[in-house]
Amino acid sequence: MNSEKEPKASFPLSVTREEYRTACLLAARSQGSLRFLPVLGIAAAVLLALGLLLMDWDRLAFSTALVPLFLCLCCPALLAYILVLEPRRLLKKADEDYLTYQILMKDAVLSFYPDYAVTKTPELTLRDQYALMKCCLETPDLFVFLKESERLLILPKRCLPPERKEELQDFLRLTFTRRRRVMRNWIF
Repeated sequence: MNSEKEPKASFPLSVTREEYRTACLLAARSQGSLRFLPVLGIAAAVLLALGLLLMDWDRLAFSTALVPLFLCLCCPALLAYILVLEPRRLLKKADEDYLTYQILMKDAVLSFYPDYAVTKTPELTLRDQYALMKCCLETPDLFVFLKESERLLILPKRCLPPERKEELQDFLRLTFTRRRRVMRNWIF
């Protein structure tokens, strides 16, 4: 017998393109291709320092400056990749995925229960247990719940009912105490 308790809260869920893009960058920074951003930033600084140290400033010749110049040029190339090219690729993919998301999640209603969340749309119903979510990322405007590598539950804080907003935020913060990360933006 399937008896479902009353939800803690139920409200319509609408995610804008910008919120979806931000959530994708947050997910990539936390669990995806951008998670090594600090390490790659340090590696770029080390390459630059190593290139400058190996430079023979007394006898500057093409043959002696080739390796140090290559190391120095690797620094901006690595920084351009991790700060510009990879985020741009992720945003392009997020824009493509948003079209599908918009169709699937049209007229979505999110319900919070004590142990799980249910997202209902005219086409599908998703039941996501909190214990199976990898982590919760919180920004000033969003809650992003990471599930599998390609699945996110995006909750804009503006969608929370105003009269219960603080209560629901506290519930989510308590539920994800050990798996919650507070981030200001997608980098840190």
